[in-house]
Amino acid sequence: MKRPFSEKPNKDGGKASAFAESIARFFNPEPQKEKILRHEDFAAAGDPYYATVSARYKIAQRIIIILLVLFLLISIFTNIREITYGNFFYFIRDFGNAVDIDTTSYETLAYDVYSDQVFSLYRGGVAAVSPSNVSVFTATGRRTLKSRSDFVMPYAVGSEKYLLVYDLSGNSFAVYNSFSKVYTETLGAPITDGAISDSGVFAVVSSSTEYRSVISVYNDNMKILGKYSKDAYVFDVAVDAEGKRMAVIYFEIGDGRGKTTFRVYDISNRQAGGNKDPDEDRILSETVMDYVFPLSCSFVGEDKTALVTNGGIWIYDEEYELHSSLEFSDTLSAFYTGENGAAVALRTGSVNDLNRLIAFNSSGDLIFDENVDESVRELVLEGDYLFIKSDTGAVRVNTRNSEKEVFDCQSGKLLVYDESTAIVCGESKAVYIKFEKQ
Repeated sequence: MKRPFSEKPNKDGGKASAFAESIARFFNPEPQKEKILRHEDFAAAGDPYYATVSARYKIAQRIIIILLVLFLLISIFTNIREITYGNFFYFIRDFGNAVDIDTTSYETLAYDVYSDQVFSLYRGGVAAVSPSNVSVFTATGRRTLKSRSDFVMPYAVGSEKYLLVYDLSGNSFAVYNSFSKVYTETLGAPITDGAISDSGVFAVVSSSTEYRSVISVYNDNMKILGKYSKDAYVFDVAVDAEGKRMAVIYFEIGDGRGKTTFRVYDISNRQAGGNKDPDEDRILSETVMDYVFPLSCSFVGEDKTALVTNGGIWIYDEEYELHSSLEFSDTLSAFYTGENGAAVALRTGSVNDLNRLIAFNSSGDLIFDENVDESVRELVLEGDYLFIKSDTGAVRVNTRNSEKEVFDCQSGKLLVYDESTAIVCGESKAVYIKFEKQ
C-alpha cells in the first residue's frame, strides 16, 4: 500500500536538519571540551575548567577564520573590476617602492642634468622632469622610472598614486606610476594648470573657442568624469584627497576692475540634476571678490578650503562659511596653500631679508604672525613648522616658539618630506637636509 503524499519522508528537510545540527555542533564548545578531556595527555591534569577555556578558544578561532574568509570573499566581489593582470603586475613591481617610503636614509640623490628641469614629491620620493625625460626616484634614491618625453615647458604634480606631468607651452599631458607611463593625451588647446589627488582623480585646465577656461576631470582609470567651462581665466585648481571636490580660482576683468571668483565643485561620479547647465548643479560654493588678484587655493585638513590672494588669506569651513581670515597690503615674497594650511611671506623692509610670516594651520586657525630676518624665495608649511628657502640656504621656523634652524645649502627647488626633512633639488642632485626632531 502506497503512503499518502503527505507521509513521504522529506529528504531535503532531513538534509537541512542534519546540516543545521552539524553547524550547531561545529560552534558548540561542549564536543570540543569532551574531546580534550578524553585526550590521554590531558588526563593527568584532570581539570575541566582548563578544558572549557581551551574549547572556547577553539570555537573563537573557528569564528575568526570564517569571518576572515567572508571578508576576503566580500572584498574580492566588491573589487572584482580592479583585480586585473595590469594591477597585479603593478602591485608586484611597486612593492619595493612602498617599502622604501619610510627609509629616507641617504643624504644626496644624483640625477641627469637637464635644462628647465622641474621637481615634485611623489610617493615619498622625488620626480625629476625635463623637456625630454621623466625620472622617478624612491625614498632610498633608487630610480624606478626613466621615460622619454616630449615637453617644451613641463610642470609636475605628484600624489600618493600617480604623477601628473603637463606641458605649459603645449597641449599634451601624461600620467605616470612609479615605473611606467600609464596615460597620455593631447588636448585641442594649450594647458595652463593641473592638479591630482591621492585617490588618482586629476584635473587639467585648458580652453576652447567658446570659453577662456575648460577644466577636464578624469578618474583614476583615466576616464573623463566631466568638463567645467567658464568665460574667465583659471589661476589655480585643487582636488581633495578623495577626488570628490574641486576648488577653482577664476579671474576676469570687467567694468574697469578685476574680479576673483572662488568656486568649489562636486566632481563625484553622480548624475547632474535638472538644471540646464550641469556645471551650475555641481557648484557647492561660490565667493566673489573685487580688486584682489588670485594666487592659490587648496583643500585644508579634513573639511576646510583656503584661498590666498595678493590681499589676504581666507579659510572656509565645511559649510563654506568664512572660518578665519587676515588681510594685508605688503608685497608678497612667497605663499603656500596645501593640506597642512596656508601661509604667506610679506616683505616688510626695502630689502628682501626682512619678512613677515603668517600661517594658518590645518584647522584654519592663525598659528604664526611674526617678522623674521630671512630672505624668502619659497615657503612651505608642514605641521608646526614653516620651511623657508632663502638666498643662502634652508630655514625651519617653529611656529610654537619661533625658534629657527638654518642650514647652508645649494640653490634649487625646496621640497618638504616631513617635519624634520627638507629636500633641495639643484641642477644635478638633490640634497636631503635633516633638521632636529622635536
